[in-house]
Amino acid sequence: MSGGFILGLSATVIWTVILILSDRQPGHGPWPPRKGNFFTATWAWGLTTLIYVGLVQTWGQSPVLPAGLRFGLGLPLAAIGSVVHTWATAALGLKGTSGWDVGIATRGPYALCRHPQYLGQIVSIVGLALIIGSPEALILGVAASLMLGYGSRVEDLAIQSRHPDLFAAYSAKTPFLVPRFSSRS
Repeated sequence: MSGGFILGLSATVIWTVILILSDRQPGHGPWPPRKGNFFTATWAWGLTTLIYVGLVQTWGQSPVLPAGLRFGLGLPLAAIGSVVHTWATAALGLKGTSGWDVGIATRGPYALCRHPQYLGQIVSIVGLALIIGSPEALILGVAASLMLGYGSRVEDLAIQSRHPDLFAAYSAKTPFLVPRFSSRS
């Protein structure tokens, strides 16, 4: 096992433990915190960054995927995911993406789905894992994506518990993680 794999997987496991603790009492656990601060921003962004760093550090291992798949699918996914993640971060603001309670975001990508930042991170991590194409990168990509999917659910429940009336109206018209683009939605 490479150091990058251990680093990325360790950060994913720590995030998962935080999410499990948060899932026990939605809105009252460590994530998202009731009051964000520099410390919560540091550990939240720090752990997420370590996942990406660990994934990148698996680069150079022998890929098990064909180059056409790695770059034909992985590169567009990594790029699209990064754009969606950046757009969502800009729309919510750095405080909102760092744990401060900013209410319910409904503008920009948050008009399309309730958790576009998580969606962008999942898509970019999957794309990066495909580009690298090694077994360690693929395993880490799947583990991190599952954790992020779970994180979006935990955060959804926390927002619901903190803003029940606003959340009911918003969630009735806005999909959870994947936008609907049909005119009949």
